[in-house]
Amino acid sequence: MKNPVSLSGTAPLRWREIFCLVFTLLLSTPVAAIDFTFQSRDPSTGKILLTTESVAPENVGVVAVDVWNYHWCKTATMRVDAIVPRIHYSLEAARKLGMTVMLCPSDVVDNYVGFPQREAVFALPTVELPPLIPIDCPPVPDAGGCACGRERCAGNYGWDGMHPSLGIGKNDLMPDTQAEVYSICKSRGLTHLIYVGFHTQVCLLGKPMGLKAMKSAGLKCVLARDLTDAHPGYDPARNFTPDLNTEQVVEHFEKHLAPTISFQSELMKLGRWETRWLGDPVRITPWGTPTRPHLFEEPITVTLSTPLQPGAQIHYTLDGRTPTQNSPRYTKPLELTDTTRLRTSAFINGRAVCVASEGAFFRMKATPPLPDVYLGDLTPTRSVGFGHTYGGQVRYSGNTQPPQQDRSNLGQELKLNRQTYKHGIGVHAPCALMYEVKPGYQRFVGLAGADENLISKGNGSNLAKYPSLIFKVFIDGKESATSPVMRVLSAAWRFDIEIPTGSRMISLVAMDAGDGSREDFGNWANAGFITRK
Repeated sequence: MKNPVSLSGTAPLRWREIFCLVFTLLLSTPVAAIDFTFQSRDPSTGKILLTTESVAPENVGVVAVDVWNYHWCKTATMRVDAIVPRIHYSLEAARKLGMTVMLCPSDVVDNYVGFPQREAVFALPTVELPPLIPIDCPPVPDAGGCACGRERCAGNYGWDGMHPSLGIGKNDLMPDTQAEVYSICKSRGLTHLIYVGFHTQVCLLGKPMGLKAMKSAGLKCVLARDLTDAHPGYDPARNFTPDLNTEQVVEHFEKHLAPTISFQSELMKLGRWETRWLGDPVRITPWGTPTRPHLFEEPITVTLSTPLQPGAQIHYTLDGRTPTQNSPRYTKPLELTDTTRLRTSAFINGRAVCVASEGAFFRMKATPPLPDVYLGDLTPTRSVGFGHTYGGQVRYSGNTQPPQQDRSNLGQELKLNRQTYKHGIGVHAPCALMYEVKPGYQRFVGLAGADENLISKGNGSNLAKYPSLIFKVFIDGKESATSPVMRVLSAAWRFDIEIPTGSRMISLVAMDAGDGSREDFGNWANAGFITRK
């Protein structure tokens, strides 16, 4: 949780550039008051209404809600990843202006026990909440929470902390309840709360430290519309995108709940925003990455966007090369029919205005037939796994077991691809199983993926982001097929490999995906050999 490495697959935050900008902020003169431009809308007509209010920065709190390091929807995870550099920069500016920053990771706040920012909350004088004001608001647009389209993600709760690129300030606070936030506001004289974070209509609205709760306690609450993202949905057939969903939710807030600000615009007015700073990548929908790929069967529609860089020209490549202004220009959604490594960036007047971003998409083969000979009925000529090997004997580490026949590695049912299988081998990566190729073997077939038993407890709470495996098949020492990175509840990878005549051995390998082997339990299901008739 504390390791400052992005888990979601984009380029890491460019700290040298950020620190240079923060150093500039440190030299800035104090600001006595900020003339905020609040944007609201007429509830009936939707007409934009602008008002100005002058507020001393020491009376302002900035509340960052659920800026998590993971989400069960991979596209949602990446959209958080895309906005975190902007949030980080904005919070640094807010701190230097004298605002109080509150970091609220809700579900996982107790993973921060021992952090001064969390423990300080309990030392504050308890202030009784006032009589709460009823907040009358129509239902907020909710698109369902998954922005991956037809190949919808399945729910797993793997987040265990805030995004690693979100800085934690020395004087920040980590409240978790309405009462805790209210006590902070009273102890520090805060009258206005600016909300940033995810996912707007669920977390920023519904959590106990969220906007609606604090508005009902009498605080003036404001949404930063450029530092939030809705709980998304995606339906390219009707041009419904996560960006559109976010726009709809923000407009709903402006009509019925609270005014909004552009945090960037407010900082620019104060000379606290560097206009040439590159922080936002081009958004990709759906957004698979090399470490969490998007698997598909039928052709998919991929949408690119730059919601915070209006007028930018998006360019892309489909072969992994770095995009330039000479690369194809994006003019409409892309239809992908095969495995593709997409890279994209955006430009205005010849200058890059976006960090290059990447999408990884893998077309799956047809489901293979069942084998005539199951692996579980055979004895491998070599079997090695996670641990230490001495004199040909493996001392398996921790609770890892030798490969298990027709059971998961920990002795449970084989669960894969949201199904239970009777036949297969349960392993822990790294693991290799070698079998003799008999003259009658024509093809190797099988399914492979991350074992799903951990989901049975708390939807994999705090753990579901860790399993990541790559499966490979070698015939006589030559790689014949490999899977992309397989994650919990992703579709099982399908192997159907012709075995050349005269082959002697086949090796089935499960590797960790380069991020360590924690929870890397995997299954080969319905795996074995098709024989010649």
